[in-house]
Amino acid sequence: EQLRPGTIRWGSKLRSFECRRGAGVAVTLADGTTLDAALLVGSDGIFSTVRRQLAMPGDRLHYVGLVVVLGILDGSVPLTQRRIFETVDGTTRLYAMPFTPSSTMWQLSFPCSEEAARTLTKDAAALKAELLSRCRGWHDPIPALLADTPLDGMSGYPVYDREVLEPAVLRPGAGAGAGKPGLAGRPAPQDRVTLIGDAAHPMTPFKAQGANQALSDAVLLAEALVQGVREHGALAGLDAALPLFERRMLSRSARVVVGSREKAKELHSSLALQPGRKVQRDTGVDMPRVVRALRAGGIGSGSATDPRGLDAVVAEVVDRTSASASHAAELDAIFGKRPAAPPADQAPPKRAKRAKRAQCSALGAPGAPPLDADGAHFEWRETMRALLETAGEAGLRRKRLRKLVLRLYLRHLSRQPEAAREEVCWWRAHPAELQALFRKHLRAAKGVGLVRTQGKMVRAG
Repeated sequence: EQLRPGTIRWGSKLRSFECRRGAGVAVTLADGTTLDAALLVGSDGIFSTVRRQLAMPGDRLHYVGLVVVLGILDGSVPLTQRRIFETVDGTTRLYAMPFTPSSTMWQLSFPCSEEAARTLTKDAAALKAELLSRCRGWHDPIPALLADTPLDGMSGYPVYDREVLEPAVLRPGAGAGAGKPGLAGRPAPQDRVTLIGDAAHPMTPFKAQGANQALSDAVLLAEALVQGVREHGALAGLDAALPLFERRMLSRSARVVVGSREKAKELHSSLALQPGRKVQRDTGVDMPRVVRALRAGGIGSGSATDPRGLDAVVAEVVDRTSASASHAAELDAIFGKRPAAPPADQAPPKRAKRAKRAQCSALGAPGAPPLDADGAHFEWRETMRALLETAGEAGLRRKRLRKLVLRLYLRHLSRQPEAAREEVCWWRAHPAELQALFRKHLRAAKGVGLVRTQGKMVRAG
């Protein structure tokens, strides 16, 4: 309603475009209509026509090995009344939530070859049969939720993303100084075509960031255009704005693309079943203990029909079993408060450490590290970032960060089943390999921009 009539052309489809460097873009639509534009913004999704015609070298879709199926069921499901729920089995994952007051939306995903994914998603009946087979023994109301969803109320698609796009690939020849005033005081002329949203940085849906990133792109582009036009005028301002916008957009979105791909792997593997998942740690309670108490009390998805309400039933159990340690106490433990003196009948700390290391040397295998070099799932990057954010702008010395992270890693392993606890002994007996493991994960965190290093200091990215 705020736009002039004719500003939006519904039902138009792009056929091609031609860049006139420094002088706009000629756009041809599928019906043969031609348009002259000052700027073309490709916001046309993961299969972007604009991106395809930019013909960037090596640009191709990356299949992440998963199929996603979306469904909407008319009718209320007690477990999704005013709440969401997620169920995983280490391979398949289902997420459900209220869609309207009288309908439920669900998303189910599972590993599948690309060829099979393309075949299944073209046959709704075969796809539904696959879902029912996978979830036949799952808790209520999942089997009925899937069975009652009509074929025309569900659809599936193979999950793709793309490798992180570099600004120099999107705008070849622009260089680091693109967008800055040249010798004549004007920015160098640019091809006035850019990308935003999934057209620029498609990602898996498992961090729920695709739409958020597209909205952020739009705001960032608007701000860059306003700044460019204010400083350089209406046309030169576009040449100044586009390289600057693209560098900022791609730098911000890169970590989200990588994080979404890692989240996809986590949710469809045994890592999803680990009690140390971030979503569980963030509750502030001893989640394994709470789960045991819920099972002992026969409390589960069927309790959604309890007259008191599921939230109240679970909250009562949580209150009874909550861990007493506060967040501040946990930080004190992380940052190494002075331990209490050992009882008189125990060996002094240094002697006890030497004895423990000797014992681990005897138990640990003398050869290569354990096959699963990271042991039970441990979130290296999240741990580093949390410690560095707690430390603030000053950051931490690399040696200090290494000690804190490795201390938490060994503590994490010691809480795992016997097979993982045995790795603690191996690592204690091989400190050089343990430090190399830290360096590997520090490089990985630095590579995606979560941390930055300067000399001996490490700070949050």
